[in-house]
Amino acid sequence: MKISSEAPDGNEAAELENAHYFNLAIEKIEESNEWLKKAEKPYQVMLVHLDILLMLSRKYKADANLSIKKDRVSEWKNTFDTWFTRCGHKIPSKYRNGIKENAEELFYELSEYGH
Repeated sequence: MKISSEAPDGNEAAELENAHYFNLAIEKIEESNEWLKKAEKPYQVMLVHLDILLMLSRKYKADANLSIKKDRVSEWKNTFDTWFTRCGHKIPSKYRNGIKENAEELFYELSEYGH
């Protein structure tokens, strides 16, 4: 086993471990995407999964660019926007605009990664 640095992922056994977390975050986003397509409720979990994927992406940019597919990000955004149009009026008004703005920021930043 080769050791390449003192970093937490600085050895052959650990260098690909972050891929598991990318895959898990993307899997959870895909599940949320499917749920939002039919949801009539004013709540969702997609944004927290996007936020987690972005935290990983900021640290592991090369892996983010390999793992994230721009067409999927576009699909997720479209699904979220459609859900928000359908259910946004059910969100308390004091949170509604902030949730939409946060979603826009998350999707914008996520669109900077991937292929």
